[in-house]
Amino acid sequence: MSYKLEKPYTDIQRADFIVEYNHKRRMLINETEKALFALEANEIMVDGEPQIDADYEAKQAEAQKQKKLLELKEQLEELDKKRVRAICEPSMKTETQSWLDYYNEQVLQIRQVMAEL
Repeated sequence: MSYKLEKPYTDIQRADFIVEYNHKRRMLINETEKALFALEANEIMVDGEPQIDADYEAKQAEAQKQKKLLELKEQLEELDKKRVRAICEPSMKTETQSWLDYYNEQVLQIRQVMAEL
């Protein structure tokens, strides 16, 4: 639910509104010619009035997907460093598996997860 401070308002009223709704409640502030609005995350301004964003859920899902992909890419970067070390300093993780094979398996698992996203 959005909140509205209609014009005319004083600078102190404007500042108090922004502190309350933006700083404390983390709402988006949008000013129009007629009023100052504090919008929830799922609201947008349409023709000077707040409306529920019909695409909000899809946007959130896409943002989560992009965040997950970024995290997976960072994991791949770390594994690449470990694989280079495993090539330069060959040793065995277990009696039957080298560190390089172990890291390669982890990379394959991460790439499968990325392909599923």
